[in-house]
Amino acid sequence: MILTVKPLQGKECSVQVTEDEKVSTVKELVSERLNIPANQQRLLYKGKALADEHRLSDYSIGPEAKLNLVIRPVGEKTVVSGAAGSSSSTQGGVWQTVATILARHFSPADAAKVHEQLVKDYERSLRQLSLDDIERLGGRLLHPDGEAMDTSYMD
Repeated sequence: MILTVKPLQGKECSVQVTEDEKVSTVKELVSERLNIPANQQRLLYKGKALADEHRLSDYSIGPEAKLNLVIRPVGEKTVVSGAAGSSSSTQGGVWQTVATILARHFSPADAAKVHEQLVKDYERSLRQLSLDDIERLGGRLLHPDGEAMDTSYMD
């Protein structure tokens, strides 16, 4: 069967495996294709982190499935097997930092749930912004002391 593996930011790849393959084997195949060391990879399926020693069939992963790939920075501690994660493609560096902080304060499963909800809320908020909202926000950021702005060009 063919699986698609998609990093948070980056180009996806496809790997051919059987349902009986271990997750560690999938990581090795991804390592060959994307040049990302297996020990820096965390594979997620439907928000759940996949443990290296388990088989794809343990997670009911079938043909055409899409796995998300979170890349751990070098030196970051490995999260306990079975932890959940996010599938967002938004600003990987910031979200990785948020994930790291949450992992210090919550169980892996709870941290993943909180992280996923934060990403959803953030993306929903961005979609709801109008151009007027962005203009006002920009004005406040550029003039935090309430300095008078020349808005005559906006009329």
